[in-house]
Amino acid sequence: MNVQDILRLPSMKGAQIIAGEPQKHCLVTTISVLEVSEPSLYSQMPIKGEYSGNELVLTSFAQIAENVEKQLEIVSILHQHNQLGIILYYVGLIMPKVSDELLTKMNELKMILILMPVNRIDLRYSEVISEALSYINGEENELDPQQDILLETIRQLPAPNQIETALSILSDKFKCSLFIKSRENEVLLSKAWPRSLDQSLREIIADKSESDATKNSPIELNQIYYFQTNTRLALAALETHYYLAIFKKEPLAEKQHAGVKTIIEKTIKYFGEEQLLNTGQQFFSACQTGDYHTAALLAQKEGIDISKPLKLYCMQREKVKRSGRISQLNGIYYKEQDLEWIIGNVEEQSLQNIFSTNELNSDFFFISGEFTGLISISNQMTVIKKQIDDSKRVFPKNTAFIQKIYIYCKM
Repeated sequence: MNVQDILRLPSMKGAQIIAGEPQKHCLVTTISVLEVSEPSLYSQMPIKGEYSGNELVLTSFAQIAENVEKQLEIVSILHQHNQLGIILYYVGLIMPKVSDELLTKMNELKMILILMPVNRIDLRYSEVISEALSYINGEENELDPQQDILLETIRQLPAPNQIETALSILSDKFKCSLFIKSRENEVLLSKAWPRSLDQSLREIIADKSESDATKNSPIELNQIYYFQTNTRLALAALETHYYLAIFKKEPLAEKQHAGVKTIIEKTIKYFGEEQLLNTGQQFFSACQTGDYHTAALLAQKEGIDISKPLKLYCMQREKVKRSGRISQLNGIYYKEQDLEWIIGNVEEQSLQNIFSTNELNSDFFFISGEFTGLISISNQMTVIKKQIDDSKRVFPKNTAFIQKIYIYCKM
C-alpha cells in the first residue's frame, strides 16, 4: 500500500497531508510508534540500516509538545534513518499547534507529515496500526501486482547500502528473515524478522555444511517452528555463486518465493556485487548487535588480532561527498552518513603518517585510546559521537582530538 491507501483507511478519516505532498505515492511497508523526550538519546540507538524509507511513525510529540527545536531535531534524526514520515496525533490537546518551522523542515527534507483530526481524544494509534498491517498482510500472497512497485522503489534507494535496505523492505513486507550467503555458507547480508532472530538464524545456517536447495524445511527455534527455504540466486554474469536463505513462520508460497528471489537478483544487478563484499558494514553491524563470533571472523579475515590492543579512528569530512579511504592505516573501514571509521590494532605511527597533511588541514579526526575486546567497540563509537560537537565548539581551531586532548592544530 502507499500513503494514499493509508489515508483511505476508516481509522484515518479526516486526516490530511500538510507537508511532503509529493511523497503521497510512496510505498508503505510498516508502521511504528515513537514517543521520545530527548532527541540525543534516540540518535545514539544502534539502528543504522534498519529503516527502509517505507516506514511511517505515529507520534504526538507528547514529551516535547511545546519544544519546536527538539521536534525539528527528531525530524532530522528520522530523516537520517530514512523514515518516510510522521502521522501526528492529538494536536490541540497535547501539542498546541503545528509550527511553521516544522512544516518547512519536513517539506525541505521531503518527508510526509499527516495530521490527524485535531482536538480528538478518542483517536488511538492501535486502530491505524491494526488496519494498516491487515491491509499489508492481505497483499502478501499477491506479489505480482506489487513487484513493479517494489522494484521501482528499490531502484531509487539512496546510496549507500541499497541491497541491505532492499532486504529491509522485503523482510518487513513479507514478515520473513532473509540471508544472502556465499557458497561456503558465510552470511554476507541479512535482515531477520523480527530482528532479534538474526544471531540464532545465523547459527542455524552455520551448522549446515551445504547450500542445497530446500523448500519449506521445518526447523525448531525456541520451541517455535520456522520454515527454511534455500535457493541459489540466478546471477549468470557474476563468477561467484550466491545463495538465498528465507525463514518464515508459515510455509512460503511458490509465488512469494519466486517474487522475493527475483527482486533480490535484480537488486544485486542494479547496485553491484561490491555491496555483498562490504566487510566493514558487516563487522560494525555485528559489533552493534552483539554478534561477536561473526565480528571475530571478519576481523581475522582482515588481519586484525582481537587479542591485542585496538584503536578506533573516526573522521568527519568538511566535504562529505569527497571519496576515498580516510587513511593508510591497516584496519576495517566503515562509513555511515558523514562519519568514517577505521578499527585496527595499535600501531606506532604519527598522525601525519596515517593521514595526509591536506586532510589534516581540512577535516576533523577523533581517535580513541587503546582498548581490548570487540565488546568495547560500540561504546567507543558512542563516546566519540558524544564528543564531536563539544570538542569542535570548545576547541574551534583544532582538527584532531584524542580523548578530548588536542593533538593537531590548523595553521
